[in-house]
Amino acid sequence: MTQMTRNQQQTKALDQVIGYQDKVRLMVLEVLREESGRELAAQARFNQQEFDWNEHNIYFRQDYSETPINELLTYAKRLYGLKDLDAVRERRKAHKQQRTARWAEAS
Repeated sequence: MTQMTRNQQQTKALDQVIGYQDKVRLMVLEVLREESGRELAAQARFNQQEFDWNEHNIYFRQDYSETPINELLTYAKRLYGLKDLDAVRERRKAHKQQRTARWAEAS
């Protein structure tokens, strides 16, 4: 814990974390970012072009960071067949497993 001056007010740990609804919205956003990036990367490979994940991440966050969850879920359903939050959670789990497998292969 950091020391504080008398003029600084201490903020409790749980008051610093985001609420459940924001966490759910960020999860949906993360899945959409990953899915769209994979799709665009595949298109770039097919067209023998480069795909910059960092650039994609920056622009995706700029474009969708304020998008309401109901709109994000509409994109998830329309573009990737993810019918509900459970489907989004499963896709996120699959992404994490694939990432872990890639890291294990690389090391």
